[in-house]
Amino acid sequence: MDTATDTVRSNNRRIARNTLLLYIRMFITILIGFYTSRVVLNVLGVVDYGIYNVVGGIVSSLAVLNGSMAGATQRWITFALGKEDENYLKKVFSVAMTSQAIIAGVVLVLVESIGLWYLQEYAVIPEERMTAAFWTFQISVFTMVLGILNVPFNGTVTAHEKMGFYALTSIVDVSLKLLMCLALYLIESDKLIIYAGFHAITAVIVFIWVQIYCRKNFMEVRGKPAWDRILYKKMLGLAFWNTSDNLAYMGYTQGTTLLINLFFGPVMNAAAGLATQAAGILDRFRINFQVAMNPQITKYYAQEDYKEMHKLIFRSAKFSCFILLFLAVPFFYEAHILLRLWLGSVPEHTVLFMRLDLCIPILMSLMEPLKTAALATGKVKNYQLTVNGILMMIPLVLYVLYKSGAIAEISVVVFFAFMSAAIITSASMLRVMVFLNFRDFAKMIFTLVKVSVLCFILPGIVYFTMNEGWLRLTCLTLISCICTAIIIYCLGLTSGEKLFIKEIVSDKLERIFRHHR
Repeated sequence: MDTATDTVRSNNRRIARNTLLLYIRMFITILIGFYTSRVVLNVLGVVDYGIYNVVGGIVSSLAVLNGSMAGATQRWITFALGKEDENYLKKVFSVAMTSQAIIAGVVLVLVESIGLWYLQEYAVIPEERMTAAFWTFQISVFTMVLGILNVPFNGTVTAHEKMGFYALTSIVDVSLKLLMCLALYLIESDKLIIYAGFHAITAVIVFIWVQIYCRKNFMEVRGKPAWDRILYKKMLGLAFWNTSDNLAYMGYTQGTTLLINLFFGPVMNAAAGLATQAAGILDRFRINFQVAMNPQITKYYAQEDYKEMHKLIFRSAKFSCFILLFLAVPFFYEAHILLRLWLGSVPEHTVLFMRLDLCIPILMSLMEPLKTAALATGKVKNYQLTVNGILMMIPLVLYVLYKSGAIAEISVVVFFAFMSAAIITSASMLRVMVFLNFRDFAKMIFTLVKVSVLCFILPGIVYFTMNEGWLRLTCLTLISCICTAIIIYCLGLTSGEKLFIKEIVSDKLERIFRHHR
């Protein structure tokens, strides 16, 4: 019993450490990314910057299968680690490598045929820049193939929960891109082609960097090629249903964008898009936390430790929501001033869109651990058909509502309703798939709703009693953070979760004390 308890505590500490590393990665990459985008726009100019995005969009849209295979690969490697079967782990990695090579070949054929045809026949590019666009396209294809071949190695790093190396790799990647972008100021040749070439050089460096690390640290990477028809079938089957999930996501998100454009025009698209970007910044906090949790969910399933798996599913959802609440409350009330600081001039409807969009990261924080649990089983056909079937109803319902004269912002309300239905359906299906207790899940939802409502009350009083400005923003943010922390600790956490947090904090303080002693 003590050994099991020590193992759980060790896993909890690893999750906390990995989460911290991913947040450090996020802050650094966001800062460098913002500055890099500014440099690239200045160096390339609006036209070439637009061409690069068009070329990148064509290449990435035809590589959707790779993203699906990445999720499947990580699942199988994580599952094998949870089984603690060395031979099976080697076989999984070998099958993943072969599968990625096949996918690279298929995607290469698609991009060089359909993608190139579209670029030459339909892409709106000035005639004098067509040659530059062609070579940028070819270099981007090379970069994409390297990324596809690197998927099993990246999946291995994540499955082993080596988030320090994962974070360092991301920082090295964006730092190299920034340095190479700055070098464009010194080059007189075609900057668009050189920029694409710099991206390819960065991809090669990162590819070699990850290869060396994996071959040095993970024994499964050094295994011999293996053939297992059943495993190939299972892995590619999981990738196929992941692809359907990605296509469904594109369907209801891009479908909503097209409907807003059809009924309200590009100005409303701009408002909705800016609000989505702002909410996306918050969502990164959720993503980084859950990336650290997901491997453990899969490993507990592989070990058939459903009790710890369920605890982790609930904690992943709850803690993600709580982290988002610290940001969502001040973002909700001070949306106008924050958008004005970011944009200067705030387009009409953007504030309302942003306030509504803040619910989306919170919903995703509930959905993601459920999807991870379903993916851990490897049997997701019925799950994906049912959940994605619900979400694919969004564009159809929106079309009817817009046709009836509804306002543009109703899109977020519809998304909230259908995503809520998808979450409930997902939790219900997991009762059979992983024996999840639906009543406990419902209790957690009730706790989250109660805590969320209470967190908005006191900051709301500050918002309505003070004039807009820096003083109100500062006071509201401070009061919101203090109030949210107290409410979450007193009403949002179970005794076990309070103990979990205390152990992490005490462990960190003990290490700091030992270090300075």
